[in-house]
Amino acid sequence: MESDMVASFASKMGITSAKTLRRAEEYVRLSEVKCSTLGNITSTSKAVICLELAATSMKHSLDKEYVIRLSGLNKKQYQSSHKAMECLLGLESGLGLKEMAVQYGCMDATKLAAQILERYAQSLPAAQQSDLDLSKVLFTSAALYAACRCLKIKVDKKLAASSGAKKAVFDRLVMQLQSLGQNLSKEAIPLKGAARSTQKRQKTLMESTEQTEKEDSPSSPKQQREEEEQQPAAQDYEEWKRKILANAMKSTNGAE
Repeated sequence: MESDMVASFASKMGITSAKTLRRAEEYVRLSEVKCSTLGNITSTSKAVICLELAATSMKHSLDKEYVIRLSGLNKKQYQSSHKAMECLLGLESGLGLKEMAVQYGCMDATKLAAQILERYAQSLPAAQQSDLDLSKVLFTSAALYAACRCLKIKVDKKLAASSGAKKAVFDRLVMQLQSLGQNLSKEAIPLKGAARSTQKRQKTLMESTEQTEKEDSPSSPKQQREEEEQQPAAQDYEEWKRKILANAMKSTNGAE
């Protein structure tokens, strides 16, 4: 039954590759187990989505608007279901933080989002750290969303939708990550203050060094002229002093 449905929709979608068909059928079987919690998704829409996922993995282009009409869902429902199935089946596009930030116009939040994910991983028990893949779109999108809130950056609502998770699940994760982001921001404030103090100390040291250099440096041209003018006067005084002493000696010898 499922194979017949997949083959029928594949024909309408222009998919003729046997390998793509087999992959789509495999996705349909997996979805019965991994995507059973999804609501608003019929066997028809599931088959169409699985076919698109298989075609995408095989680099086969499709008419997106036609595919959505075949699914029986509206555009918003289709995108949400497609993303959810992609996540649950482990077929995410693998967008990293930077790529996602570029896509949703929040590059300034990238650094904090990465720090939030790192702190989140550290807060988990060792067993969960080894099992959890924080590169999954749910975590990267939630970390970016949380970082944007901390930094008061306007968030594109599509970023939340890209997670593929239910709103309640996404919101709960964002709140948790946002709390970590706020703690990181508070920790950064004393560091900035310490950096300013260090700069002030360095400036004071530089000023002291400059003052010492000024004191040890050669005299200015004006000072040099004054010193040169004073030197002859000192030399004349010494010569006068010598002559006075010599005359005094002669007078003493004459008296004897």
